[in-house]
Amino acid sequence: MLVDDNTAAFVLIHGAWHGGWCWSRITERLTAAGFAAAAPTLTGLAERRGELSRGINLSTHIHDIIDTIQQQGWQNITLVGHSYGGFPATAAAYQLPDVVSHLILLDAFLPAPGEKLLDHAPDLIAAYQTQAARDPAWHIPPLPSLLFGVNEADREWVDAHLTPQPVNTYFESIALPPAPPTLKKTYIRCTRAAGNYLTTSIQRAQTDPSWRFLTLNSDHDAMIDAPDALTTLLTSALTTRTPL
Repeated sequence: MLVDDNTAAFVLIHGAWHGGWCWSRITERLTAAGFAAAAPTLTGLAERRGELSRGINLSTHIHDIIDTIQQQGWQNITLVGHSYGGFPATAAAYQLPDVVSHLILLDAFLPAPGEKLLDHAPDLIAAYQTQAARDPAWHIPPLPSLLFGVNEADREWVDAHLTPQPVNTYFESIALPPAPPTLKKTYIRCTRAAGNYLTTSIQRAQTDPSWRFLTLNSDHDAMIDAPDALTTLLTSALTTRTPL
């Protein structure tokens, strides 16, 4: 499609173990509605699993997102980060205030400066350190899609596409500049999602007045389980929020 400076564009960032493939139902709906949309796969995952190495860290994925945005040449971008993708998406949005106008975190980690993802899951640190030290080729194996609440019809498809997460993406601390004052920020909580690793992130979004907090009646992988409702929520968020 022809994209000019007035076309709203979405860049969709997947979470751990996933790839750009998981957003296919959303990109189809967004482009059909007249938006531009891209869903890159981060280094070392999905079709890029051949690049998997210990050299991949959070900074690698931040640069992946920045490179994708710069290559597209779009303006007025809404950057959406799901789950783990909240870490690199937030950093990229804060670094690109001239082109990213809206950051949306979808059931995602909302990082504070200097945090690593495992600060939100401290019970996993010792086990991951032990495994990584024992086996130089070890990376974080994917969880079964059942634990993400994926509907039964799609579980086989999702499980077949999940790949190991580069371990050092969880151990690198994030460097965040101040949030751009013009950046709109929305947090979407999937209300049927299990687990408590997002508790701190949810509390931050609910109590920080610079964030708009929304809910979606879905399990964690809403882009797979609730594509119509999620697309509606993403597009409606464009016109109902101004930065504080």
